[in-house]
Amino acid sequence: MQPLTNNNMFAVPGMELCEQGNFSIGLGCYLSQQKIYASLWGRVSVQATGDTNSVLIQVQPVTTHKQRNTCNRVPEVGNLVIGKVFKVTWRAVIVEIFATEEQLLEYTFRGVIRLPDVTTTSSDKIDLHNCFRTGDIIRAQVISLGDPQAYYLSTSRSCDGVIYATSSAGYPMEPFNEIQMICTKTQAKEYRKVGFGSK
Repeated sequence: MQPLTNNNMFAVPGMELCEQGNFSIGLGCYLSQQKIYASLWGRVSVQATGDTNSVLIQVQPVTTHKQRNTCNRVPEVGNLVIGKVFKVTWRAVIVEIFATEEQLLEYTFRGVIRLPDVTTTSSDKIDLHNCFRTGDIIRAQVISLGDPQAYYLSTSRSCDGVIYATSSAGYPMEPFNEIQMICTKTQAKEYRKVGFGSK
């Protein structure tokens, strides 16, 4: 990702903002694997700190629908989408899609991640409750228009999966490895299908 240079970018939780570089981290951001990610919905702000070797990056939260600068696009096959996990069953994960290619959508859309589309591992070995939890923010690829009620999504690529989650204790988590995230407060680990690296 190229260094961030403007204040017009809108961020969603779990979105990669930039390499750590000479940035200092402010409100609504966290550091993982030498990269800075958003932990809030909001407008990205980049400001000089007075130190010539440091620039402050933060996410200014917005709360109203109007402030979120939505677009009226609909997801298409091949799109990368961001959504919130609504329900996890033994056979599928139900997702509420709210953004596509880092642009918020005016309306949310229903998405489904079926068991064989979670990872390249044999689906017989996968427990979806160890991959996703209700409330997780995920990145996925649209692989089919599915049926009239939902898009079919895939998280089989290593960069797709959970990109933001809170722990059982209620604190933000960071990626620990491909199948675990770690609580920033308690250091407890929880299983997830982690979206690692860049798109």
